Amino acid sequence: MTQSNPKRENLLLNIIFNIFAPSITFSKLDDLLAKIGLADALTPTQILIIAVSMPLSYGIYDYIKRRNINLFSILGFANIGLTGVIGVLALDGIWVAVKEASLPAIFGLLVHASARTDKPLIKTIFYNPDVVDVEKIDAIIVGKNQQLAFEKLFKLATALFIASSVFSVVMNFVLARILVTSTGGTELFNEQMGRMTWISYIVIVIPGMAISIVAMWKLYAGIMKLTGLKFEELIHSLEAKP
Repeated sequence: MTQSNPKRENLLLNIIFNIFAPSITFSKLDDLLAKIGLADALTPTQILIIAVSMPLSYGIYDYIKRRNINLFSILGFANIGLTGVIGVLALDGIWVAVKEASLPAIFGLLVHASARTDKPLIKTIFYNPDVVDVEKIDAIIVGKNQQLAFEKLFKLATALFIASSVFSVVMNFVLARILVTSTGGTELFNEQMGRMTWISYIVIVIPGMAISIVAMWKLYAGIMKLTGLKFEELIHSLEAKP
């Protein structure tokens, strides 16, 4: 019986529904409604519900389509949801800094904790059978008796990801304390949150992604060295298998 390759995630939709759309909705929808004469059309709570429904809806859609839990949808839902709660409850800006620092901290702790289990998060992300030819690689690693060296590659990738998380925790907290000085629930708060969202992508997300790319490349380069395979031989063909 033949099977086609598992469906792959649409990265563009992931970014739009989990990051950009909810952030813009939360920080700019109020202004847009005011400009078209509908300033009181939606309450802050209703705007919050619209914003958090985006990553939630995409996560459900992605699960139905691929039968995989989307970690980015969970993080997007938590991020926007907590920001909305801070706004609705009119909390001080310090709680934004705590929230911004807590999410990468939680991710780093999950990576660290999962490394001690039989299903490390790093393997789930980078050694996913949807993308990588796991069976072929595992067979070669066992055949060459390189299991120890193979596991060291994942430990290195885990260490790099934890370093990235620590960097994000510190930078998120500092950036939030500098940029968000107002109380939640005010127009200035929404403006500052919107500004912080875009600046954080430049000073935090891009360097964090660079560290992640280094971790991924070191992992794949190490696997290529251990197995003797080329990169294109590590991954599944984009075409369905016959």
